[in-house]
Amino acid sequence: MVQNFFDYYYHDRGMIKWQGFMLSDHVSVIRKEKRSLVDDSFSYMNKKEIFHTLINKGKHHQVALITYLDGDGEKQSVQGNVQILEDDVVQILDDTSELKLSINKILIVE
Repeated sequence: MVQNFFDYYYHDRGMIKWQGFMLSDHVSVIRKEKRSLVDDSFSYMNKKEIFHTLINKGKHHQVALITYLDGDGEKQSVQGNVQILEDDVVQILDDTSELKLSINKILIVE
């Protein structure tokens, strides 16, 4: 009787039944590993290109999309207007807050 149930009526859902047990820490580690597999270092800009692009964005009041390294060395992105640009620091105003970034931590400005 039991064998008949497993043979004809029971459908094993495989991994779907276990997905609820994955911890958020485990999921974040998996996502971080997938991001680290992508090598986009060829698209990084040098400091002179970054500074020149920030000057143009600020002068023309255009929104800048900036990819930078945060304090943990993780890539982050912010989109906003250039408010203050100094030799080594830029201040970006996005929809909710102001953010000061070191020019040395910026990878790409679009």
